[in-house]
Amino acid sequence: MSTERRDTIAGGFSETATDYDGAVRFNLEGAQRLVLSIPPGRYDDVLDVGCGSGWATQAVIDRFHPARVTGVDPSEGMLEQFQAKLGDVEGVDVSLVQAGVEDMPVPADAFDLVICSMAYHWFQHRWDAAAAMARAMKPGGVIAVLCSGKGGEQSYRDVIADVEPINYQWLGAFDGNLRDIGEMEGYLTAAGLEPLDIWMERRVRHTTVEAYMERMRVVAGHIIGDPADPDVAGWLSRVEQEMKKRSGPRGWAYDFMKLYAVARKPG
Repeated sequence: MSTERRDTIAGGFSETATDYDGAVRFNLEGAQRLVLSIPPGRYDDVLDVGCGSGWATQAVIDRFHPARVTGVDPSEGMLEQFQAKLGDVEGVDVSLVQAGVEDMPVPADAFDLVICSMAYHWFQHRWDAAAAMARAMKPGGVIAVLCSGKGGEQSYRDVIADVEPINYQWLGAFDGNLRDIGEMEGYLTAAGLEPLDIWMERRVRHTTVEAYMERMRVVAGHIIGDPADPDVAGWLSRVEQEMKKRSGPRGWAYDFMKLYAVARKPG
């Protein structure tokens, strides 16, 4: 990933870090399901790539009680939230590193378990990201990935495609970010890993327009733009108005697709 793009994404997440957990509670539940899918075993050394505020690590601690956890994220604000939440967990040695996945300064062949929960879709070079995570794994180690899946958010995409001026960057981000099962299998196998299970979860959710837009602000503010900018604020207002027109008795409905993958490093 280019340094400029990585810093832009990291800066966006730093700005919204304190609001993150409240706006994306479904991601927390997805991380819990991801961790439940990891094969039983002993995982003393855990690497959380794109660790965010720490909810995936929390799920790992709850199930496996690792001795050591290393969290890697380019966002300073997210690492601060992680430290506040999990920095003093009894019996777990927590280390945090501010870095991107491709250049994370972690040792090779060092981790029993690598997790990457709701971060992989932001990686610009996904083949390189998978290879970097594979290098960090011990032979016989396990990796578990959760990311946004192809086919999600279509109702929102339909709205922003009709509201002018069209935000082509935001529309294009969906096409670039959302992945399918075969693509994920390709990333993992090219990195020398053996997929154990890859699957997709589709949910239709109902919420308020305001809650949905808050979620988008928190996870994609770096793409949507600054709401304090009058042009951006005007566009967001028109988007909300159109969403309300298309909402039903239960509010705004949207598809959300989550892609899960679990693989092992031979050895």
